[in-house]
Amino acid sequence: MTNPFDPPAGDVPDPAAPPPSPYGQSMPPYAPPPYGQPPYGQPPYGQSPYGQYAPPGYGGYPTPPRNGLGTAGLVLGIIGAVIGVFMFLFFLAFVLGVLAVVFGLIGRARAKRGQASNKTAATWGFALGVVSLVLSVIGLLVVIHIANDRRDCRERAITQQQYDDCNHSF
Repeated sequence: MTNPFDPPAGDVPDPAAPPPSPYGQSMPPYAPPPYGQPPYGQPPYGQSPYGQYAPPGYGGYPTPPRNGLGTAGLVLGIIGAVIGVFMFLFFLAFVLGVLAVVFGLIGRARAKRGQASNKTAATWGFALGVVSLVLSVIGLLVVIHIANDRRDCRERAITQQQYDDCNHSF
């Protein structure tokens, strides 16, 4: 009597042969790589096992220029110079002039370092800030002069009519 679990006599697989491929093709036997080559599945010496990568500082998008402060200096310089023409707004022209000078200088420094691309706008912002400061000083001097003239006129007034004329003459 024969054992029903024994394989048939003609279909005995060779234990040294590679296993059959599930895809219908026979697999080549494993052979070690040639001398000096890395084993299969490992990258050559000096290469990343995760593929190619960009060195630090490369790749990605370039940073956009930081033109905000140079442009702000230009806008504040224009507004400060226009307001500086009106002598009685000297205090506002002074504040805008200081901000325009500071922002213009920072914008020029960024352009010099290559972080911004609007060196001309930052330079004009600085220049108009200086103009605004000069106009604010002139406005302050004019307002002080007018105030002194009114005070002197009131001191010289003898009658009430002369005193009232001092208040309305300027």
